[in-house]
Amino acid sequence: MIDGLEELQHRLVEMLLELQKFTDAHDLSFFLVGGSALGAYRHQGFIPWDDDVDIAMMRSDFEKLEKYMEEAGNRIGDFLYSPVEKQIVPEAPVSHLYDTKHIENGYENTAKIDIHPIDGIPENKMLRKVQKVASLIYYLSDYRLPVKNKGKKIRAISKVILKVTPDFLFDFYMRVTKKIFTAWDDKTSTHICSLFGVAGYEQEVMPRSYLMPLKKSKFADAEFLVPRDTHNYLKRLYGDYEKLPPKEDRYPRHDIYKMYAKSKL
Repeated sequence: MIDGLEELQHRLVEMLLELQKFTDAHDLSFFLVGGSALGAYRHQGFIPWDDDVDIAMMRSDFEKLEKYMEEAGNRIGDFLYSPVEKQIVPEAPVSHLYDTKHIENGYENTAKIDIHPIDGIPENKMLRKVQKVASLIYYLSDYRLPVKNKGKKIRAISKVILKVTPDFLFDFYMRVTKKIFTAWDDKTSTHICSLFGVAGYEQEVMPRSYLMPLKKSKFADAEFLVPRDTHNYLKRLYGDYEKLPPKEDRYPRHDIYKMYAKSKL
């Protein structure tokens, strides 16, 4: 294995366990999603070349996490919580948990966990369009940089909006659009969505039954919650998720692992 990658993965599991203690103490739940859920299913741990962790929480739990973290000074042990609307490093509207090791080299060079809120989705097609647009405006207003991973057209439109919109309006946009896209209860909606997921709105929308009720799964030397219908969840996001990528694509996507190499410790 690449020098530092195993150490980074071990640190990420430590972060997950510390976060799990915090959420358990406050009667909240998080679960592995995306590549982390795929790793748990296919490898019983990390995808061997993976260098990050993605987890999610239902919106109702996520908002409570933001509140409890603020009360705790946005700190648990050696780890620092970055809330959605007061991000340490401006990114998509999800929260993050950072390792405080190596932050002298910048937060982009230390281990972090992405925490995605999962929202309820309307059944009406027109209302889905309204929710999607509202979430994109919120994304733009929070990030205040051109929208990424949403297509060239949306990115071009976001650049124009940024140029013509006064800064003070963005806070207003965030308040209004958040009320819109969170209007559907994550506990009762038939469908749910990770509104800010990399796959995009249409692909991230799926039956709530794919996720709930959550189940436990082995992950490295620990155990965490994952979507109940893991097969259909992964198929929805990745298609043929059992197929490994070509060998030339099996490498870490970031250089963070270099900070955790034994030579650095």
